Amino acid sequence: MKILMATSEFSPFASTGDLGGQVGILAAELKRLGHDVSVVMPLYRTVRESKHDIRPVGTEFHVNLGGKRATADILETTSDAIQVFMVRRDEYFDRSGIYGGDGRPYDDNAERFIFFSKVVVEFAQRITPSPEIIHCHDWTAALVPVFVRDRQLPFRTTLTIHNLEHQGSFWSFDFALTNLPGSYFSPTGVEFYGRLNFLKGGILYTDAVTLPGETALFEAFTVQHSFGLDSVLRENHYKTFGVPHGVNYSETNPPYQELIGKQGASEDGKQSARQAILEQLGLEKDLKGIVYALPIEPRDEGAFAGVKAFIDLMLSGNACLIATGKAPDPDLGDVIVAERKYPNRFSYLPEADARTRQLVLAGADAVLLPSSLGFRATTALAAMRYATLPVVKFRGGVHQIVSDYDPATDSGNGFVYSDYFPRALADSVRRANELYRQPVLWSHLATRAQEVDMSWHESATAFTKLYANLLRHRTAGSA
Repeated sequence: MKILMATSEFSPFASTGDLGGQVGILAAELKRLGHDVSVVMPLYRTVRESKHDIRPVGTEFHVNLGGKRATADILETTSDAIQVFMVRRDEYFDRSGIYGGDGRPYDDNAERFIFFSKVVVEFAQRITPSPEIIHCHDWTAALVPVFVRDRQLPFRTTLTIHNLEHQGSFWSFDFALTNLPGSYFSPTGVEFYGRLNFLKGGILYTDAVTLPGETALFEAFTVQHSFGLDSVLRENHYKTFGVPHGVNYSETNPPYQELIGKQGASEDGKQSARQAILEQLGLEKDLKGIVYALPIEPRDEGAFAGVKAFIDLMLSGNACLIATGKAPDPDLGDVIVAERKYPNRFSYLPEADARTRQLVLAGADAVLLPSSLGFRATTALAAMRYATLPVVKFRGGVHQIVSDYDPATDSGNGFVYSDYFPRALADSVRRANELYRQPVLWSHLATRAQEVDMSWHESATAFTKLYANLLRHRTAGSA
């Protein structure tokens, strides 16, 4: 398949967070699967001033932005045998930052990325061979499907939402820059509560929307985690898919020796990590029961709240609990009480750095995830790769990652409970404690958790199937 990626970030050229790296790895994996993959992105100042070999193509485009006619030059380079095209217009992209400077977004971001989206569409029509799929990433390229649909061009489009919080929401006057008919600025178009919303437009007009896994998909359908777009996503559920984003295990799961230090590591890395974290935190060294990890993510109101109701029952038994991350203010009183009552069984690390968090996940026997799994479920997947069993509350899509332990068939790779009440989590903890006393069964379960593969190769394979399905539908429609 011929695939054109449209993105504002692409590693190693430009990246402000996860987006550039994820698009870069996905493109490389699709290339390894035999697809013809190319990328189009803006030419930023930092890229132009870098040592990358960037060559002019000799192609120039003109696009309309309201009553203005803007020119774009196309340059090219390569990365991992992937052809990367860069859109140059210094008025928009010759700046110190990608999206803003001095802590503020650029005032003309709507104009900058309307321009970029229009150039992508023009470029897709002229490149040879012509792309079959235009894969757009996040709000900065979300208007590409709108322009493709408006002009009835023969491309299939996919929009991947890496971050729902950033939607490309601008005041209504910027709509004039799109040169779209006025009917598009309506509740059934790109208008959202009186503003131009790039992401909403992309969701409505693309052929397929993807989010990073089915847990992210189902959470995006909820008011709490959708940043206002839940109704739009639910209305378009028929073309919305949860395609897991690959985990870069080299980042999420450093080797035990790296976390512990060569002096402290033994052949049994898991046991070494367990002892290292107990000693480092001054917890009970000869603990016979389970070491539980409780990661608390920012804005997560339910992580510690789900545990505090039965924390006495847990810690008065034969277990330890290590909480990493800052608990919400209403829970701090319970945290202090637990620290004083169980100084050798409970540790609270509100400012834990990345290495400490990884060491806790590596050394713990089980990880408690009573609240959200996060947008990409990275914590759960990292824990499982360390053979740390997840204890999670059931939610839509959780089956894609965790399946409940079934003693009758000795199957599953974790503990899943359905009830929202604390007793349900307490019951799963009890089940885990009982199984821990049967080392052979526990080892089988831990091995299955460790074997869950959410690598980028698997993600690329899933995207390939999605593309193929879109192209089949196009062929059927043409017939």
